[in-house]
Amino acid sequence: MALRHKSAQKRHRQSLKRRLINRSRKSTIRTFTKKALEAVTAGGDIAAAQSKAESLIDKAAKGSTIHKNAAARKKSRLAKAINKAKAAQQA
Repeated sequence: MALRHKSAQKRHRQSLKRRLINRSRKSTIRTFTKKALEAVTAGGDIAAAQSKAESLIDKAAKGSTIHKNAAARKKSRLAKAINKAKAAQQA
């Protein structure tokens, strides 16, 4: 990209780096969320998997990768899905 000012060039480089970091964090959150849901059906350690996923979500919100309300929503939906899967298994 042909930006004229040095400050604009630097800012662009920084934004590209941040984009990669943010994408990586979001991808990791999705991966561990899926692992937490799979732990219910596979009979793994559900509490540890859920805790790890929620920890990653909180860290992403703290670093402004995702908004704090989006983080709360993701955690809530994860807990709801895990509880639903547990209930379906027991029934």
